Amino acid sequence: MKNTEIEHLFSETKVEIWQNPSLREPQIEGYFAIREHFQKSNEPCYVQLPVGCGKTGLMGLAPFKVAKGRVLIIAPNLVIRDNIRRELNVSDPNCFYIKRGVFTPKNGPYLSELKTGANIHDCDAAHIVVANIQQFSGARNKWYEALPADYFDMILVDEGHHNVAESWAKLFEHFTNAKVISFTATPMRSDGKVVAGERIYRFGYARSMLMGFISQIDALFVKPTSLTFTAEGETKTLTLDDVMKMRDKDWFSKGIATSEECNRSIANASIQQLHHVRTLGSPRQLIAVACSIRHAAQVAALYKEHGLRVEVLHSQLAAEERDRIEASLRSGLTDVVVQVNILGEGYDLPTLSVAAVFRPYRSLSPYVQFVGRILRLAAPQTPYSLANHVYLVSHVGLNDERWWNDFTNFDKDDQEFFKEYLQGEMEIDGEGESGPRMTLRPFMRVLNEVVENYQRKGYLKKIDEVMIGDLFETIRQKGFEPTEFGLTEDIMRRRLSAAQTESSVAAFNPVIQPQARREALKGRLQNEARAIADTVINRLNLDHRGRDLLRAFSGTHNSEIVIRLASAEQNKVMNLESGQRQSADIAQLESAIAASADIADKISSLVREKLRNATKADD
Repeated sequence: MKNTEIEHLFSETKVEIWQNPSLREPQIEGYFAIREHFQKSNEPCYVQLPVGCGKTGLMGLAPFKVAKGRVLIIAPNLVIRDNIRRELNVSDPNCFYIKRGVFTPKNGPYLSELKTGANIHDCDAAHIVVANIQQFSGARNKWYEALPADYFDMILVDEGHHNVAESWAKLFEHFTNAKVISFTATPMRSDGKVVAGERIYRFGYARSMLMGFISQIDALFVKPTSLTFTAEGETKTLTLDDVMKMRDKDWFSKGIATSEECNRSIANASIQQLHHVRTLGSPRQLIAVACSIRHAAQVAALYKEHGLRVEVLHSQLAAEERDRIEASLRSGLTDVVVQVNILGEGYDLPTLSVAAVFRPYRSLSPYVQFVGRILRLAAPQTPYSLANHVYLVSHVGLNDERWWNDFTNFDKDDQEFFKEYLQGEMEIDGEGESGPRMTLRPFMRVLNEVVENYQRKGYLKKIDEVMIGDLFETIRQKGFEPTEFGLTEDIMRRRLSAAQTESSVAAFNPVIQPQARREALKGRLQNEARAIADTVINRLNLDHRGRDLLRAFSGTHNSEIVIRLASAEQNKVMNLESGQRQSADIAQLESAIAASADIADKISSLVREKLRNATKADD
């Protein structure tokens, strides 16, 4: 297909955008901002939209009356790519264009997907090509060789805060004359780089919440009255004021994150909110973020103690297991998912209504991305219902409260916030653990904390009568009467007043059944054996699936051998023979878990000695 044919479709198709009641304000306003920008400039630009405001639909609208040739939509991962393909696939009668009454497709836009098995003919036959950025990686990339520099007239970048990365810069350099539009909720990366291009349109979070496009959110912070910890052989007890001063230190916030006492406080607060949202609608689920795979197992055990159905999701799981967990989540069979930087940008599950933070974030962007996982409406048919209220739960010692405060400043009309923010020192946010685990012995451990209350902070603030009036007028323009949603201006006023006020919430201290705790600890102990094995293998610089240890031990591969050794040592700590774990009580299980660091040291020495002797024997 020639560019003239493609241009004809995008320029001559009659599209219903202006005053289309089925489109959202950010889609209509964003579209005309894009048209206006490219009428006077060909420079890169970006659109800033919160999750849930119709970003994919806006990308589908962007080429019409603007693109003079083929369009490339580029995504950072497969989840986002597949979602774009589903929404814009004109073969589907439920696609965006038909569902929103934009136009009835007859001869396109045809869409092709860059994936394994795709070729240049698929691209030639399409008006829109959808790909993830990995398709354009590598020194000798086949697509760069196959696609000339003028092949695309427009490039649309989803999750556009990535667009300053090297792989994206190479893409823009190759298709140098293409119109580039980036779409993002966060105009900065975790390394402090800002999205390339001019911001031409922004639809704020507060406006999105008021319009009922995304959920209204409150943050709940665990605030201990006192906290006792040990570090480097010294034990100290801190007041709340002391904790607030100490939390700026990385070692302290990491110690808070990995200490079971603090994890239990966060878990209790988040379970309290989960119970609350479930009184307003069902199903409702909780998403938690942990520091590492081992830490995720620790956090999961705390939720299991409460009889909740919990899954742990991380990048080392086999694809089949990840698919099983995903299916369980979407079917509502899972109450809690604890993840390690995997359900990030682009993940769409509206029933996630509580987010629990168990890790310190070192920059704003990934924090906002995680918050975005719970902002989609669980009950979109009644957008102003309390059933769509969501909660973010954290601990003040994690030092993430600063990111919440910055997040609430996203709605400034100018970019002064970002200029001020970037003038300070920008921290690079790590993806979980910074490197291979070499020790299981924490630098700091919290022994006890007393929690009497949580602090609640609402997102919405500085909402005036004009904004409330505009909201009700917009609802009526769409053909609805606010009272249909149980909404009056007085009710809205009271809700917003409550959202703007910081308040104290009594701490939740539920009773835990001993049997449930024992079963949760038993599952955690198995994960500890794997963590011990990882540590030992990393220390000895061995390959986990390698066969080096077969020189000194029986077994199938390194990891299996060390896990077996770790399990045997755990049994020794519990004074149990092999096969007797079912009889272990809570105290025995706790003692074995607490001994993980010592067991790792012991096995490291044993394996090192065995390999040394095997080498001598070979000589």
